[in-house]
Amino acid sequence: MSENLHDFYLRYVAAANARDYETIAGLIHDEVTVNGLMCRREDVLASLTGFADIMPDFTWHIEDLFVAEDRIAARLRDTGTPAKEWLGVQATNVSIEITEFASYRLRDGRFAEMWFLMDTSSAIQQLLRSSAA
Repeated sequence: MSENLHDFYLRYVAAANARDYETIAGLIHDEVTVNGLMCRREDVLASLTGFADIMPDFTWHIEDLFVAEDRIAARLRDTGTPAKEWLGVQATNVSIEITEFASYRLRDGRFAEMWFLMDTSSAIQQLLRSSAA
């Protein structure tokens, strides 16, 4: 089971990095809890496409991956360059690198819960520091 969850998550991250929303849609239940809020699959996809619009080169890099029973936890290194205003900072062609922690629970082979925490404070610092230089 652990190996299956490992492969499942690798497939999800590869699809996210490739902007393969059709594959992602197949990995998420019709209704899914995201950071404690009930959402529809379409809401998750809209969030991902909106994020890709702001940061077209955004990439998730898996640094640590843990699986147990029906749960996945990951520490990711996220990289990208905002092409539009993000987090209240205008786009300046500056790339960022931040840490993200994510946790998931699967039910019937698809995401039922998705939790994530991105180090947006560090992203803002990087964007402001380089725009002041």
